[in-house]
Amino acid sequence: MGRYDLGRALVEGIISRALKDMENDSRRTARNLVDLGLTLARGPFERMFLNACRQVLEDDESVYYPMLERALREFDRQSLITFGINAGFEGCSRGAKRIREIEGKRGFNIPWTIRLAVGRSGLSLGKAEEVIAQAVELGVHVFRLVDCRLEQEDLTRLLQKYPTCAFVLFTTGDREPQWDLEALSNAHGLLFSVAAQSFGADVLCNRLARARMPYAVHLDYDDHNAGDLPRRLESLQEFGCPMVILRGFSASQEVRRQVNLQVVEARTGGAYPFVPIDLPADLLAIDQVISSDACHLTFLPDGRAMTHRGITESSILTLTLEEILAKELPKGQGV
Repeated sequence: MGRYDLGRALVEGIISRALKDMENDSRRTARNLVDLGLTLARGPFERMFLNACRQVLEDDESVYYPMLERALREFDRQSLITFGINAGFEGCSRGAKRIREIEGKRGFNIPWTIRLAVGRSGLSLGKAEEVIAQAVELGVHVFRLVDCRLEQEDLTRLLQKYPTCAFVLFTTGDREPQWDLEALSNAHGLLFSVAAQSFGADVLCNRLARARMPYAVHLDYDDHNAGDLPRRLESLQEFGCPMVILRGFSASQEVRRQVNLQVVEARTGGAYPFVPIDLPADLLAIDQVISSDACHLTFLPDGRAMTHRGITESSILTLTLEEILAKELPKGQGV
């Protein structure tokens, strides 16, 4: 076993033991695990994240304790461990270190997560594999896949080819009949995110729960309905998921700023029995901690790259990932 594999094995052993201990005392074990993480943390993002967790867990009545207990009881434990290590250790610790090293040498920003529209009406499997392979070489291990009629065999191939990566699949409830969840339940690096207001969302979420697969729901907002978000978030408790992802890509900058302030307050105050995530603000904030600039990168169905400044003319169909990063995300030009 190589040095890096040994490091991962040690992390997995610590987390596995901690999750088992949580069966007897979830509150004390969770705090001890965070304290251990703070002792071992080397990068700025790990310290920021763990300090935020420690602050939230100081309250014995925090809504996050029942959420953790429910997740341990209802979801496959190996899926929780693998996805967490792939996103946290590989993506935000080991991967972040490599990202900083390459950024310093080559003069362009590297986002810690990349979004790809993949499937029959998006990027082909072959092109997605090329992008992911190039991204992994740069330290990226977290990928958000937009389901553009993605075939299950193609998704399975990505999961098998990149076992140390974390994949979040943004899909809709109407796609529920296409997924063989029993077959996918062994793919531990995968997290489904279901469009909360799509037809059949409740059916797909129920099936994911029965398959013991971790899942989230996502909710879009814009300038017209952002004011109704508190009520809409309350209604999402029925899905029983530990995470709700808010997406305000079409909202104005001021509305996104106001929503982000509300999300941060709700998250730190434990307003809901799930963790609210605000995209892209939270992702940009993580990038700004990992490196000196905040950056965002999406590949649209037609291959064009979209950054936090908007859609570009650079295409992954004609350029490599490094060429696009050098052209569209040079150092010193973050948000």
